[in-house]
Amino acid sequence: MTLSTRRLSRTMIAVTAATAPVVSLAPAAHAAPSGTPQLPQQPLLPATPTTPVATPRVLPTPAPTSTVTMTVNAAAGVNARSGPSTSYGIVGGYRNGAKLTGTLTSNNWLKVGNNTFVAAWNLTRSSGSNPGGGGGGGGSAERVTQWMEASVGNVRSGPGLGNPVVTTMRKGTKVTGTWTSNGWLNIGGGKYIAGSILTGTNPGGGGGGGSQRVTQWMEASIGNVRSGPGLGHPVVTTMRKGTKVTGTWTSNGWLNIGGGKYIAGSILTGTNPGGGGGGGEQPDPAPNEVTRWVSAASANVRSGPSTSYSVVGSMSRGTEVTGTLTSNGWLKMSGSQYMAGSVLTASNPGGGGGGGGGAEPAPAPAPSTTRQEILDTAAQYIGTPYKWGGNSPQEGFDCSGYTKYVFAEVGLTLPRTAAMQQAATTPVSNPQPGDLVFHGSPAYHVGIYAGDGMMYDTGRPGVPTQYRAIFSGVSGYGRVDGVG
Repeated sequence: MTLSTRRLSRTMIAVTAATAPVVSLAPAAHAAPSGTPQLPQQPLLPATPTTPVATPRVLPTPAPTSTVTMTVNAAAGVNARSGPSTSYGIVGGYRNGAKLTGTLTSNNWLKVGNNTFVAAWNLTRSSGSNPGGGGGGGGSAERVTQWMEASVGNVRSGPGLGNPVVTTMRKGTKVTGTWTSNGWLNIGGGKYIAGSILTGTNPGGGGGGGSQRVTQWMEASIGNVRSGPGLGHPVVTTMRKGTKVTGTWTSNGWLNIGGGKYIAGSILTGTNPGGGGGGGEQPDPAPNEVTRWVSAASANVRSGPSTSYSVVGSMSRGTEVTGTLTSNGWLKMSGSQYMAGSVLTASNPGGGGGGGGGAEPAPAPAPSTTRQEILDTAAQYIGTPYKWGGNSPQEGFDCSGYTKYVFAEVGLTLPRTAAMQQAATTPVSNPQPGDLVFHGSPAYHVGIYAGDGMMYDTGRPGVPTQYRAIFSGVSGYGRVDGVG
């Protein structure tokens, strides 16, 4: 090897050494233990790519469809609710044939107005005329004429069942107004009527507004005459069945007989039912002296023809009395002795104390003040319309609502239903006026025993609170604690 060749080799070795990578030795602490084979290091794998999770697609709430018109096809009508489900409260109703306009929700309810929904499965698509003629729909400002179809219908202070009753109207009353969006008729003056109890054709049978004078007869055994056309006005007198009256109908179905006196049309009839008289504008058929018998176990004699007069004596069942009938059905026996017609009968019921001629009270002990108060209070509400669940004369009564209210007026407490009142009273086999009379066991009906086979009660829709003969099916009588 020549000198130049050796120089070239050394130069290439130096260059190679300068460019070789530097290898770092692992520290001694990391060295594999003696005798342990060194495994090759696993290469680091790249992170496993994760498949991105798709964000769930949120579907927008279906927008209301276009407006549709549908017709109620349920024979009993349908409820209107405050939301699109039966879990929402009832705010009104529509009768069969009512035409409704609105938008369908995603769960098949028809929205006919703010907070007013009807189940669409009770409806059919409507294309032409309303097949049923019933009330109500879409908030039109056009004035319409309707007639009350129910025997006695409530008029409320707002377009919904949750609003208080301000008056009532009897069948055939004519009204005009505009429909609200939930099927109530706004007749003005803050008064509304459910379209479900109205009809577009006059069903007849009642009075409604107008100045034409009509003749009517008292149909209830004893009916209240009030100082204004509504149950909220005080009673000024009473009339017996068969009393003839003339007057003009008010717009809410009361008869204005003049002199500031009004009678509910629900206790009047256009044909003479017979059975009495006295009062109003017709004299009693027997204006002279009549003979009656005391039908109550014990009856008060008062100093004037009203329960507001003081008690001056009493007479027992079967006592014969004579006198003349006053205009409000009381028997005037002398200048200062009167008895209510509700405790008298035209035939001798037997069982009591003999004649007395009516001039002097029988020498019997004074009757229970509480029992007489019960009967007097019960008679005050004759003519109040029936309403299922009703608890007051303002809204109407059902049977147990009536008895509960009457007893509360004299300071006695009763539970709410007929069956509960039956369970809360002491059964008696010799009932006295002021006891309760029950039908069914558990009771489905209750009234107030008035003596002589008569009772005060309110029985069913269309028939107001009345004084009548006890009907068949009595299951027993009960005595309320505190009556005596």
